[in-house]
Amino acid sequence: MEKNKLLVTIDERRAIHKDMSYEFGTKIKHRVMDLEKVVDRIRAERSRYSLSPYIEIKPISPDMHKMPSRTSTFQKDPITGVLYGIPIDQDEFGNMKWQKIQIGDNLSLSLDNNNEAKIWAVLRFCPDIKGSPFQMQNPYYEIYDPVEVARNEMSEVEAMKKSFDRIDMVKQKPIEMVMFARYLGEEIRENASFDIVYNTLLRFARSYPVEFNRKWESKSRSYGERFATARAIGVVTQDIDRGFVFRNIPLGLTEEEAIRFLAKDMNIMNAINDQIQEEDLVVIGMKKELLYIDEKKKAKDKVEKEEAELVETETVEIKSGKGTKKVQVDDF
Repeated sequence: MEKNKLLVTIDERRAIHKDMSYEFGTKIKHRVMDLEKVVDRIRAERSRYSLSPYIEIKPISPDMHKMPSRTSTFQKDPITGVLYGIPIDQDEFGNMKWQKIQIGDNLSLSLDNNNEAKIWAVLRFCPDIKGSPFQMQNPYYEIYDPVEVARNEMSEVEAMKKSFDRIDMVKQKPIEMVMFARYLGEEIRENASFDIVYNTLLRFARSYPVEFNRKWESKSRSYGERFATARAIGVVTQDIDRGFVFRNIPLGLTEEEAIRFLAKDMNIMNAINDQIQEEDLVVIGMKKELLYIDEKKKAKDKVEKEEAELVETETVEIKSGKGTKKVQVDDF
């Protein structure tokens, strides 16, 4: 499940009070949760978001030397006054009797099962479970949904693959590589080589694929890249009173304001871009490096081609020699 996500929102608790609760008891009336209606709501919501019907409750930090055991009965909502539990009866004094729910080292529930679905409807409010609206300071259990975890992992792998493919698209474009790396917030030193910049992009894509793709797809990416690069090489500076400045021209107090300014003023944008082309030592060095690598590869390919042609020529001569010898034998 998502970190810090409430299992039950305040809106749902108010909805339970309004439409999914009833009065229980004869001696004293208590407003309790209508389990049938709440279970129907839970199933409909999970179906709408394509979530699995399986819930697993497990310890956050298992203790190998202790067998965990917690018992849950009911919780009273301090805001709505609704009692969340599975009521059994009421004694002669009006005290409620509740079904006890035992949680050991692991509890697996299927929402397709009515009884287990009701248990889940109640356990969402248990203070021992992380994400409960009444969660204690150090909850013992957390919710583990294996299908949701698998789906999230698959989604992350797809995002990672997409980001790697995008790196390959700019692999031979040093300007785009460096600018995008800076736009991601990475520091690129003046003596950075092609391999360093390339690996920086790979590392970011591996660690933060979603953020990588979000930045890549941003509509203001080209302006953001140039702004980040201009800041990195000192073309754009930051003044405590005027904000970001280019040639004494204020661009904005914040990065967002400066990027919006550049998107509207193409003359300033082009001037910044021209200065980047002249002064960005990282890009200049990478261009020379890639040119050297390309020339080295061409020279290697030329040598290999000449060697291959030489071998082919020698093979033809050998075959030709064998043919001549055969003719002489026949004549004799």
